Amino acid sequence: MSLPGTSREPLQNSSPTLDNAPVTAFHRRMVLVAMGGPFCDGYLLGIMGVALSLITPALALDTLWTGLVAASVLVGVFLGGAVFGPITDRAGRHLMYVLNLAAFVIGSALQFFVTEAWQLLVLRLFIGIAIGADYPIASALTTELVPRRMRGPALSGLVLAWWIGYGISYWAGWLLLGTGDDAWRWMLASGAVPAVLFLLLRAGVPESPRWLASRGRVEEAREVVRRHLGQEVSAEELLVESRPDRRGGSGLGNLAEMFRRGYGKPALFCSLFWICQVAPAFAVRSFQPQMLESFGVTGTFGASALITTIAVAGTGLGLLVVNRIGRRPLLIGSFLCINISLIALTVLPLHYAALVVALFAAFQFFEAAGSGLQFVYPSELFPTDLRATGVGVATAMSRVGSASSTFLLPMATADFGVRGTLAIGVAITLIGLVVSALLAPETKDLGLAEASSRA
Repeated sequence: MSLPGTSREPLQNSSPTLDNAPVTAFHRRMVLVAMGGPFCDGYLLGIMGVALSLITPALALDTLWTGLVAASVLVGVFLGGAVFGPITDRAGRHLMYVLNLAAFVIGSALQFFVTEAWQLLVLRLFIGIAIGADYPIASALTTELVPRRMRGPALSGLVLAWWIGYGISYWAGWLLLGTGDDAWRWMLASGAVPAVLFLLLRAGVPESPRWLASRGRVEEAREVVRRHLGQEVSAEELLVESRPDRRGGSGLGNLAEMFRRGYGKPALFCSLFWICQVAPAFAVRSFQPQMLESFGVTGTFGASALITTIAVAGTGLGLLVVNRIGRRPLLIGSFLCINISLIALTVLPLHYAALVVALFAAFQFFEAAGSGLQFVYPSELFPTDLRATGVGVATAMSRVGSASSTFLLPMATADFGVRGTLAIGVAITLIGLVVSALLAPETKDLGLAEASSRA
């Protein structure tokens, strides 16, 4: 099986050999293994949306603590992206690639034993840090191992994996509702199961040859390519879009270097469009059963599971078209459609539950279709030695928006009602539409060197 868009001939023969390499079983395996992290991310975030309504009475959470618990994992993602993105550029991809999934296993299992709200808050923060670390690690390694014609679908596939994990979490939570008073414990702890599986699969992943070359370890990089791809590459081909650097250095040094070398604009663009996608989306997902109930929908857990399943199909659509229509039209079009969906939920008199569910499903479908670009754009617009830093910064900034919106949503709903809160989402997605129209570049036909030189 091959990913959509991977069967065409290379678009430009002048790009480095790694960009034009034929797609092999090794590439497909690397993408599958990389998808494990986002799958676990989605599952660990989604299961809280199901469990939260059970946790609230079990741990006697008030409005403040409900918002804190829901937002804690997103605060952790901010810290994980901001801290571990630069560290990944300095320390390498492989070690971090394994350690962060080990953190998923430990954090998920310990949630079963919590007895107080602060304990759950700490564990969700810890899990969030691991999730935030995985974003730059998985996307950087995938970008640097696969050829150009596979890159867009592969990176979008990471977000598809996120949505599959998120969707499965709702169905798993729904099934675990029958386990009694401790159902929420089993829900939260169940995240350890997929994490263990993918942890074992990740153990055999090699270090990125592009990263090795960027650190001056060219012969090691050539050996990785020779062993896993059966190719011979020159030092020039490995170094074409990065600067060899044998020094150590800190994460803060990488951040300063990113802005010094003119990558502030792509960092701003990636941060802004990502914020405007996830701020309303995470708030709605975290409290979707409660919001559906406010519109008069019954069977909210089943409806939420159905909506999330439809969203997975939206991500699949994004994966199919990212190489065909391009990055820029996909981003702008998705923002336009989610804005229309939110406007309809805000202003229309909705008397039928089916129409309410359909509009929430449309919102999640189109948001999911554009969400693949959260991995694609940051991974393409930064060079190898700054790639994880750039992705980490964009991830961190996006979680400022998502954590704030998730924390504030219960209070905003109490003050303005569900429709008033959704109107705020309309404003945020409108900003995303304008930012995308002004700043989104087109990179679908470019090699990594060409894409990252667009800064």
